[in-house]
Amino acid sequence: MARRSSALPEKIAQDLMQRILRGEYDEASILPSERALQDSYGVSRTVVREALKLLAARGLVTTGSGQGTVVGKNLTAPAIDALLLAFHRAHVRLDDLLNTRLLIEPEVAALAAQHATSLQIRRLHELTQALADLASSDQPAQAASRSYDLNAQFHTLLAQSSQNPVLEILMALLVGIIWRQLNTVDLGQPPEQHARTAGLHEAIARAVAAHDPVAARRAMLDHLEATRQGLSHVPGSLGGLIQHLYAP
Repeated sequence: MARRSSALPEKIAQDLMQRILRGEYDEASILPSERALQDSYGVSRTVVREALKLLAARGLVTTGSGQGTVVGKNLTAPAIDALLLAFHRAHVRLDDLLNTRLLIEPEVAALAAQHATSLQIRRLHELTQALADLASSDQPAQAASRSYDLNAQFHTLLAQSSQNPVLEILMALLVGIIWRQLNTVDLGQPPEQHARTAGLHEAIARAVAAHDPVAARRAMLDHLEATRQGLSHVPGSLGGLIQHLYAP
């Protein structure tokens, strides 16, 4: 009986997940009420609540008093957490992530040069300028935190500009892992580092704006090599950074 009762919430959770994937409920849509789900599946309120808890634990929905159960907007966050722990268990080093970026991001930049829209190109330049402005900031701590966010936005937008949704999701995961880690430590980067990074971003943005995939690929390779040099003093293993991130 216990096995059957525990299987029912999982079965309902799986069915609701399939309905979300089929597009029956779009991003930020509200799922049917608990009463409606009870009637639909012919189960008790307890079973329905357990099924919704399973979906919430997977990051697919959020629940709150008075607003019902809402389909999640950021479905990559749970995957980032899972991959982060998987990488830790596999003893992944920061250098491994950088090598992975070398395999993916130059081609992402090349595709962006071929397919980016005018709006995306303008936004790439805006993010680059915002990063350059940090070089003159008189609040280093806030500038460092803001730089992580601008970097993440730039690289994620570049992947989006490739018009390949798989690359966009993969880069959101990879960039999310890297910048979530780096945002937990003080890299001690001087203000001029923001200017150098902005210059490298600008070279990529210019190549994308010129629709020159060769130049975009080369500019990204230059950027990633500079990134490797800039992070040479960061601990090679992700373990210490992960422990810091999840410390109570």
